[in-house]
Amino acid sequence: MKIAVYWTDKLDEYSYSPRWAEYLQNRGVEVLKLDLKRSDVMQQLKDCDGVMWHWYHIPDDKQSAPKILDAIETNLGIAVFPDHNSRWHYDEKVAQHYLLEALDAPRIKSWVFWDYAEAVRFAQSAQYPMVFKLSVGAASANVIKVHNSAEALRQIDKTFKGVYFPYSLNEFEFKSRLLSPAYYKGIIKRALRSLPYIFTNQYPPLPEYYLLQKNYAYFQEFCADNSHDIRVTVIGNRAWAFTRENRSGDFRASGSGRVDYDEAKIPPGAIKLAFELSRKIGAQSLAYDIMFDNQRRLVINEISYCYVFKAVLNAPGYWDEELAWHEGHCYPQDAMAEDLMQRITTKKEAGMQRIRD
Repeated sequence: MKIAVYWTDKLDEYSYSPRWAEYLQNRGVEVLKLDLKRSDVMQQLKDCDGVMWHWYHIPDDKQSAPKILDAIETNLGIAVFPDHNSRWHYDEKVAQHYLLEALDAPRIKSWVFWDYAEAVRFAQSAQYPMVFKLSVGAASANVIKVHNSAEALRQIDKTFKGVYFPYSLNEFEFKSRLLSPAYYKGIIKRALRSLPYIFTNQYPPLPEYYLLQKNYAYFQEFCADNSHDIRVTVIGNRAWAFTRENRSGDFRASGSGRVDYDEAKIPPGAIKLAFELSRKIGAQSLAYDIMFDNQRRLVINEISYCYVFKAVLNAPGYWDEELAWHEGHCYPQDAMAEDLMQRITTKKEAGMQRIRD
């Protein structure tokens, strides 16, 4: 068996690749360490049985990885991680809205508008507070609470008549912003960066997260009385879970770093819900952010094929689909690689059976 693992000299501490390579090599798999953005990538993969690529929510990866992996998975017929079912909605909350709605999954009530007038009518009659989000963003970035129709209309005007740079949508109240030195530093910095354009017609450099957001509005119902959310990560027939406390004085939990592995805080229904949705989606790996809605029902907030692996590694054990507990720490990368190896083996055995038949 031969599996290509995404590899460059710029891998960071969050990359899955080193652990994947180690796990696979220890099990006798030939590992091809390969930059999958090479121009000759398809030729390099001709004799591979599998491909593994932990790609990030950054513009370069979001533009390249889906296209390259689609070609590998669909046209070369090679097993990949993450596969299409796991990845197409990654870091795109609007896509997740439609996915969960299509599955009739328990989810936070949400609305997506592509028409300005329709969004305005909604904002004028909605119940507040509500949550306004950009489609992209991690660790609670690009997520704010709007308290009335005037605040909602400001966001609608910004997305339809202007543009949002991701990670520029902040949770600060406008009055608080006016008192912040950082606010004025930002204005001065942007003014200075615009000077080359004014005098030489040279455009200022775009921010690192430059995939501009515009011409849509995404709102969610605000779910009160949640001091934390429940993160359930499902890989195959394993589920790890922990809670994340909200940030101090904030309604958001993602990215707070306040993780609690107390099993008593994990409702069995959250584990069941995550397993059920992973089966319906057909996903190899998904992390679910789960909370209670205003009727105290477990609902999905967001999903992601990848995550900071150490949060899962630090869990004391995992549940299987029968909700039996398995004690012990485990690298999620090991589970991903194990499942991909099994998929490849099953595919080869099926091919041999067809030959025999």
